[in-house]
Amino acid sequence: MDENLKGRVALVTGASSGIGASVVRRLLAAGVRVHGVARRLDALEAVSSEHLDSGQFVAHALDVADIRAGRALVAQLAQNDPIDILVAAAGTNVPRRRIAELTDESFDQIMKTNVYGVFTLLSASLDQLRERQGDVVIISSIAANWPDHSGAAYGASKSALLGLARGASRDEHGNGIRVCSILPGIVDTPILDLRPSPPPREVRDWAIHPDDIAEAVHCAVSLPPRTNLAEISVVATRLQSLSNTQAATPELPASMRGNN
Repeated sequence: MDENLKGRVALVTGASSGIGASVVRRLLAAGVRVHGVARRLDALEAVSSEHLDSGQFVAHALDVADIRAGRALVAQLAQNDPIDILVAAAGTNVPRRRIAELTDESFDQIMKTNVYGVFTLLSASLDQLRERQGDVVIISSIAANWPDHSGAAYGASKSALLGLARGASRDEHGNGIRVCSILPGIVDTPILDLRPSPPPREVRDWAIHPDDIAEAVHCAVSLPPRTNLAEISVVATRLQSLSNTQAATPELPASMRGNN
């Protein structure tokens, strides 16, 4: 299916680590030219230095919560290197995440990055995506449907992304734009370190790997244009089922059970 990807151009957010970095590497391997977005330029450039040198990977230091900067980048790409794939993988959370611990500031921080950042880049790139019959992949979370350790604000933000993706798909499928939401369960990424009690190595070893989500992204964007994977739920086999975010494995005590 890589034949459907060669020569395409992608914009990937959250590209310096975790799922975003894995998506960058997977798309590069498939022949896609990738523009990666993250706040830390040094970490972003380290994701694939060989492709950076060749120009196949272009790094952009940008905070997706900065609406003006996000729209400026998309306008620049429209002129110089129009995209036909948008992968929104940037996300954040806070340690103090129970509803009684959330503040106006922490709630706003989560929404600006997890929701407004996605809307900004999606709405700004619509003309490019329409012209090139493009793909949008939004990394939501199982927490959008099932409350878990990620907290009320994070879950609300990921639920909002489901609504955004479904509405965008309804509005734009007639223009040839495919929208896919991917809902991972627990993934072994740095965001787990923001938990009040980060899960131990034993749990992380059973968690989804970022490369697994990158494969789901690759599948979604490489299918023939006639077919759209609208929503993909991905859970860690030993730790989660779709409707139960508590680990059912008897070998693990309750304190070790982990969810995204």
